[in-house]
Amino acid sequence: MPGVADLGKGDSFSLDADRVKLCDGAGEALIVELYRRSALQGFAIACSDKRQVVSRTLGLFHVERFSEDPALADPLRKTCTSVQLGQAVVRIGADIGEQMAFLGEVSVAAFTLLVRPGRLRLRDTMLHFERAGIDALPITVLIGFLLGLILAFQSVAALRQFGVEVYVADLIAIGLFRELGPLITAIILAGRSGSAFAAEIGTMKVNEEIDALTTFGLPPVVFLALPRVIAATLVMPILTIFSVLAGLVGGVIVLGSVNVPAATYWQHVIASSSLNNILLGLLKSAVFGLLVGLVGCSHGLQTGRTADAVGRAATAAVVGSLILITIFDGIFAVLFFLLGV
Repeated sequence: MPGVADLGKGDSFSLDADRVKLCDGAGEALIVELYRRSALQGFAIACSDKRQVVSRTLGLFHVERFSEDPALADPLRKTCTSVQLGQAVVRIGADIGEQMAFLGEVSVAAFTLLVRPGRLRLRDTMLHFERAGIDALPITVLIGFLLGLILAFQSVAALRQFGVEVYVADLIAIGLFRELGPLITAIILAGRSGSAFAAEIGTMKVNEEIDALTTFGLPPVVFLALPRVIAATLVMPILTIFSVLAGLVGGVIVLGSVNVPAATYWQHVIASSSLNNILLGLLKSAVFGLLVGLVGCSHGLQTGRTADAVGRAATAAVVGSLILITIFDGIFAVLFFLLGV
């Protein structure tokens, strides 16, 4: 009797799954392997599946990608550029729609917390605050210090020819408080915590934990998303302050090497660090933290049910966060210019 490996085009394989009630991982792997062999070798599978066990298993995979033929494995290779561009536009439009729907859910959930604050899991919020904030302090301080060091070196090289190296302190203070401090810290948070939010929630969806929460009447947005969003929003201003202070320390080291006294440096820093500049920087950092939390949790909840989908969700969370951070940074720049602040 020929085995599966001996079957080819024109042959048929009978699969009787009528009496199968449950299918574990080994059974699902067997089903997938049979259909993969069918796609590679060309034989047909006659499946009897009254309980829909096989169809449910195949629904988790892309059957058309089982073939190792590049033309079949990647259908987009057969399309023209205009079709691919249209498909990309459709995907972007669908993603924007999903993001707006998630934003609406979060807004409604946040409003309900004002009425019933006890629904917020404070312990989870503090846990995410620690992971996104305290655990991120070393890398944030290091990047801030190096940023101040580099900025001071570049500025000294340009201003030394005019003999005004001391004004590098003003440049560093204003630049870090208003722009570079919040921006660099937001990028660190997006790469470190935004991707983690998406991966954690995405893994929960793959393991059907989110389905279990919904079954028990626990909204995933309130139970999973809001603690992370609130933690990211609150932790960003704190991380920004440490990043700016580390950058100022880097600046004083550089100016000390060109014979600018530390006392003079700190006098210029204090004189240029107005309350207006500090508050504007903290406002931007809080908004950037909110964006990172929203995008990370949104992509996590929209993850597919495969391991590959979790990776794509984490990548999309970082890319989406960086795009929104850049857009809102430009909006803030124009708004502050028009308001004269």
